[in-house]
Amino acid sequence: MSRKNNFDFLRLFAALLVIYGHAYPLLAVPAPGFAANAVQTIGVKIFFSISGYLVALSWYHDPNVLRFFLRRITRIFPALIAVILITGLVAGPFLTEINIGDYFLNARLRQYMLNIFLYISYDLPGVFRENIYPTAVNGSLWTLPAEISMYIVFPVIASIGAIIYKPRLFIFVTAFLFCALSLYLKQTIPNGRLVVYASDLFSFLEVCPYFLVGACFAVFDSKKFLNIYVSLILIFTLEMFQTSALVKEIMLLLILPYVSISFGIGTSILSSVSRIGDLSYGIYLYGFPVQQTVVHFIGARGGPWVNFEVSALISGLFAFASWHLIEKTALKLKPRARAARTTVVPLDSISLGAT
Repeated sequence: MSRKNNFDFLRLFAALLVIYGHAYPLLAVPAPGFAANAVQTIGVKIFFSISGYLVALSWYHDPNVLRFFLRRITRIFPALIAVILITGLVAGPFLTEINIGDYFLNARLRQYMLNIFLYISYDLPGVFRENIYPTAVNGSLWTLPAEISMYIVFPVIASIGAIIYKPRLFIFVTAFLFCALSLYLKQTIPNGRLVVYASDLFSFLEVCPYFLVGACFAVFDSKKFLNIYVSLILIFTLEMFQTSALVKEIMLLLILPYVSISFGIGTSILSSVSRIGDLSYGIYLYGFPVQQTVVHFIGARGGPWVNFEVSALISGLFAFASWHLIEKTALKLKPRARAARTTVVPLDSISLGAT
């Protein structure tokens, strides 16, 4: 399929936005925001909006559970395993303040290795203890269980919808109810915590609705009313409109997926970025530990912008290696799609790329 779209560029932009946003709290500086969200949160929500759209297209292109999950596994886990091994077994021993022997025998190292199985743990023994934002080695990992949960939820919704009357309406209503429940719980239990398998399920409420809204854009074949110029107007309106945080979040939930997908399938003037590879996932995975390492060595000198610039460059180099040495090779193993059994979503020239 054609890759002439802007999704690789948009994901790259989102990954850099996350690094830029993290540079502020890692130096104990208030982060800039947009629509009552920190900019790094906006970056993550762009990721989930795009993912929902492309993953839904992937499912309808070949609605086979085994092949679907094999594609997801080859996309997520090879690069994740690499970053956990590099940070835990290479960077950690180099950066730790404790004896190397004690480091390798420490239970926290074994706990950190469980990140490979999405049992999220953020710290390594003796690493970054004196940083401004102490101990956290990779604070970005929490989103991966949320992403995987949506890989399970959407096929279930779509499969149920396929056997009942008006499947598109069923998916839309389910997504609407999930989003409404998420907004309600965030308002009524703002500091709620429900930890399952080392993940705070309340944190899922922050990002999973964007996946489902993005998926709805795919289910309803919404390209005919997606428009880049309308997106610019909506973004301007969202920023200028003064209202409560709840209303801002509702507006963002409607507008951000629209804007993200509109730019993604737009004029494809930014599609040339694909020539260097899809670096966004690698930048996202390596960004936080690289930023913490930069703080470890130079502290707050130069402020958030220096941290962002140095970290983005180094993370980009790691991401380039990750894509060309690991991710691209792993994606060659993903199963090919067979003839689709449904025509709910016309796929025409949209690239499923690395979804």
